[in-house]
Amino acid sequence: MSDIAEGITSTRMFQQSDFEKITQLVTAEFKIQEALLENGIPTYYLLWPQETKQAFLRLLQTLEGMELIAFLRKVDERIVLKVVPKPPMQPSNPRVNLIMLLATICTTFVTGYFMLPDAAGIPPVLSGIVFSASILTVLGVHEMGHKLTANKKRIDATAPYFIPGLPPLGTWGAVIMQKSLPPNRDALFDVGANGPVAGFIVALIFSAIGMTLLIPGEIPPTDGSLVPLSWVLLINGFASLNLIPQLVPPNNGWYMHPIGYAGWAGMVVTMLNLLPAAMLDGGHIARAATLSDKQRFMLTFTSVAVLLFAGTEFMLMAFLIVFMSMFKHPGPLDDVSGLSKSRKLLIIALIAIFVLSFPIRI
Repeated sequence: MSDIAEGITSTRMFQQSDFEKITQLVTAEFKIQEALLENGIPTYYLLWPQETKQAFLRLLQTLEGMELIAFLRKVDERIVLKVVPKPPMQPSNPRVNLIMLLATICTTFVTGYFMLPDAAGIPPVLSGIVFSASILTVLGVHEMGHKLTANKKRIDATAPYFIPGLPPLGTWGAVIMQKSLPPNRDALFDVGANGPVAGFIVALIFSAIGMTLLIPGEIPPTDGSLVPLSWVLLINGFASLNLIPQLVPPNNGWYMHPIGYAGWAGMVVTMLNLLPAAMLDGGHIARAATLSDKQRFMLTFTSVAVLLFAGTEFMLMAFLIVFMSMFKHPGPLDDVSGLSKSRKLLIIALIAIFVLSFPIRI
């Protein structure tokens, strides 16, 4: 923590008068064992145990008007709080977001245009429009789940960046960039979890609609298809209710409707994001869950193994996780206060979403 703080304060040294004013604010919220200017940084060693989560949030709010932030860490079995200047935020360029969005609209339209054979009976232009609108909706809702949560938790974050790509999806997904750290583990958890939850709900709706729009046809023999577990459940349920179009010879299978394909893609994106590794959404959740570095390393190793087991289609993602794991997760500003019990229970629901989104070959 001291390295971070010293790097931030390299252009400003606190005076004694600043230190005394900050000390008054800190002692109003915490029980202090020792207070000092350490390398020019107001540093406070706290008595332990004591309540820190709400006290730290109140202190952050007070410091905001002074263009200051604080870090709370456990160092050598002691609880340390440091106050540093708030780093300057580089303004975002909305033109970049717009250009990348337009490019992704084009690449997903082209993917949808060539998605279905003429025998499917859907005009290519319509297929392109429907798929592009559907996949961008799924990805957009996922990222807005992150963005709205970040805004609520007072975390500076960009608008979504949509990433154009090649078939079979026409996109590499979308991301938002956080420009400030979450205040505590609860906020880190919420930002990580709310995107996959929102995206999964929309993907599930589109998948259900897609089931009723499956297009019977003569399907060439294949080695099998990757199908999310939720799709297996939907297929069985919808088939029992006669909601899936019936097969009449010579038709031996179904073409996926563009809406259904967007739902399928949303499921896969949700599964990938919930892997508890690196800077993925699941990695944020694992970091918020008070897991040790060794435990998170094992989760990252397991994530890579799961992807390699799932099929060669996910090999590139496995290598990407290995690369991202080389960068240490910065954690929240308050890395001492634990995750709330309600959020620990939500981890069970997130595991269920991961399992339902996981593709199996059938």
